[in-house]
Amino acid sequence: MNIQKEFENRVRACCEDRVYANTAPAGAEKPYLTYFRLSASPATLDMEGQTAMTQTVLQAEACADTYDTAVTLSDSVKSALNGWEREYRIRLEKDVFEVETGLHHIVMEISVWHA
Repeated sequence: MNIQKEFENRVRACCEDRVYANTAPAGAEKPYLTYFRLSASPATLDMEGQTAMTQTVLQAEACADTYDTAVTLSDSVKSALNGWEREYRIRLEKDVFEVETGLHHIVMEISVWHA
């Protein structure tokens, strides 16, 4: 299973299965979570110069009609990640309001190290 699907399975219950890779479908019920792989790079080399680990950065966005609901969803995502057997770190969080749609977003960049 790839790291993106593993992440999706881990956070799926946070928003009643409304977790979408890349973009949400038109008319998706809110709140929902979108995510995508922002980058992946070798993180560790063994003594023979082979990659032993990969650092993948996922961007997840908690999207909702209200700011409070977006914050609650992002907090639920963070709680769902607790206990994940992967080493991870939330390296950035920012709030975004999308004027065109009226949606509030909490954007998280999550670094995950994996083999």
